Amino acid sequence: MVNRKGVFIGAYVPNELKESLRRRAAAEHRTLSQEITRILVEAVHGKGLPTGSVDRRGNAVVPRRRAEDPEPRRRAEDLPYIAPDNKQKK
Repeated sequence: MVNRKGVFIGAYVPNELKESLRRRAAAEHRTLSQEITRILVEAVHGKGLPTGSVDRRGNAVVPRRRAEDPEPRRRAEDLPYIAPDNKQKK
């Protein structure tokens, strides 16, 4: 028997949904289990970076906003501009 990392979650789903997930997993070169895990992680933790991308920011880094960005260009879901504590060179 194979050692598996994680727990089994059973669910009954319509056969059409299973086949759709299986086709999507195959298109992405994943197993059905990997595809379901990816969907669950995205649903719980939010959408991550695209495949192959590397997040080089640390966990404590606050996303930056430039002071020069005019107000209309900012999107509603963006964080407000936070002025730096000390003057930095551009």
